Amino acid sequence: MGNILQEIFLDNYEEFMMTTHPRQAVIDNVNKMIECGNPSFGGAMYGCTKCGTLKFVPFRCHSRFCPTCGTQ
Repeated sequence: MGNILQEIFLDNYEEFMMTTHPRQAVIDNVNKMIECGNPSFGGAMYGCTKCGTLKFVPFRCHSRFCPTCGTQ
């Protein structure tokens, strides 16, 4: 799993939706943050030209709400 905020929202998603009735923009950003770094949504494979080691890097959400991607 990713960061603690993802876990909190996953564990409390239904309650969050029912009690706060967020705008669609908020829902979109929460959903992006929850799926951030999920390898099932794709990524990029990088390889070392010298040793041939491969590394998979999952795509990120680039949402300001996400603690991994957001900017200060």
